[in-house]
Amino acid sequence: MKKLTGNGMWESSRMMLPEHRVQIVQHNEESEMDKYMAKHKAKRPTRDEFELEELGNQLTEAKNEEMLVSLSVWGESDPVVGRIVDLVARTRVVHVERHGAVTKVPFLDIMKVNSAQ
Repeated sequence: MKKLTGNGMWESSRMMLPEHRVQIVQHNEESEMDKYMAKHKAKRPTRDEFELEELGNQLTEAKNEEMLVSLSVWGESDPVVGRIVDLVARTRVVHVERHGAVTKVPFLDIMKVNSAQ
């Protein structure tokens, strides 16, 4: 038998259970996937100043007229539907109320405003 140089153990005394090997392989695959996802994270589409101003005007009009709106939000599959109760310029957040519950949506995440009526 050969003695290993790094850890001083005998080669024949090493053993790894199959369950442990499977867990190690899964962990390595997950960490590689996490690194890939962090590197290629989906980025919010950029819009020019005119588009943002038009979106702001639509939101202001919907708030003033107390319209029921449907907001297409980046990163969410379902639209946010309700009435706009507050537009906070400092934090750039839109407060949408539906059935007594208030949802806060970041202004830059809003892709499209539609009338839900």
